[in-house]
Amino acid sequence: MWVRSAIWMGQIRSGEEERFRGAIDGDLVPILLGLPGVRGTRVLWPRRPEPGAPNIACQMLVEFDDQKGLDAMLASDGRQRLRTRVKEIAALFDGEMKHIDYEVGTAA
Repeated sequence: MWVRSAIWMGQIRSGEEERFRGAIDGDLVPILLGLPGVRGTRVLWPRRPEPGAPNIACQMLVEFDDQKGLDAMLASDGRQRLRTRVKEIAALFDGEMKHIDYEVGTAA
């Protein structure tokens, strides 16, 4: 299994919290679930960070059966729709969004 993580580092603009969360949960998740290779997605909303933890507004996890599924999503035509919506949502946010792709290990 592979997971692509999108980490929104920074702050949601004051007064835009509800719109930001609604756009992530209501717009990005359905778009992602319609892209080829995507097995599932989760959105993590930090509630109790420890002192000194990075300033993460939310983290999205997109699951794939394998690297081929991830690569199929990245190369898909539908990904452009996702990128357009991410740019619009970024206007509600002060910070940056970065990706990390993970290969998920299996427990022994």
